[in-house]
Amino acid sequence: MISKRSVFLLILILMPLVLTACSDTSSALGKYHEGRILILNVMEMKRSDELRYSTIDTEDVVRKWRIQPSKEGQELLLMRFRIDNHVAMNTVVVADQHAAVLEGFFQDDFQPISVSGTVFLDKRGQGDTTVTLEGAECMDHARVVVSVGASVQWINSGDTESSIQFLPGVTTGLGNDLLQLAPGGMVSTRFDQPGTFGYQCSGENGDLQQAQILAEEAISVRKQREDNILFLEGSFNLPKDTSIDGWMIFDIPEGTEIRTLRWRAGDSITVRF
Repeated sequence: MISKRSVFLLILILMPLVLTACSDTSSALGKYHEGRILILNVMEMKRSDELRYSTIDTEDVVRKWRIQPSKEGQELLLMRFRIDNHVAMNTVVVADQHAAVLEGFFQDDFQPISVSGTVFLDKRGQGDTTVTLEGAECMDHARVVVSVGASVQWINSGDTESSIQFLPGVTTGLGNDLLQLAPGGMVSTRFDQPGTFGYQCSGENGDLQQAQILAEEAISVRKQREDNILFLEGSFNLPKDTSIDGWMIFDIPEGTEIRTLRWRAGDSITVRF
């Protein structure tokens, strides 16, 4: 799980973005579509097989992040929205997985993914890494991608006992038993083979958090051009005559042609492509 501070950074900081993308063209792009309260403008659409960007926190720590499609044969569709309120004295726009629905030509529906619930901390080529536990949460970060040969260390920085446990069938040097860490305690293991290693973080209250380590060969890091992006995710108060502008990400089958967008956050607006 991402800490509250990191979520704030993911949503509100202007970030360098790395992607190999092709832009979609449609007569609906760049036009204003009116609802009862809001005016929606789909400003840009891009497709990509990988999205990478960086954030800088209040302590000037730079973190690199990566989002990929959920499986082979999928791609990321990035859509940039501008939302204006010219009617209500104030309205709330909740930009989440239910904010919009894309419809294809074969009755397929696609909703935005959660950036904060999908993104991996990208530590490839940066040597060993540390995952911090606090309570039932793996902070900074629950999902990490490392280079093959790197070690990962888990440290309990909280004031209560925390635990990790790798899932059945996952082979690591730590086995599959529950590993309990007292405050200040730590364990580590080295990932010498590529693969996906799922595990759970838990605390004394019994809550469980799903987590993952991805181990990839160092050559998987690609050099690509950088852009800027601002994610549209979270709850936004929108007073009259103000607007918000940002990107949402959809995980769709490669080559899917989009027929319709139905916007649901704070109003009901349909855009036909």
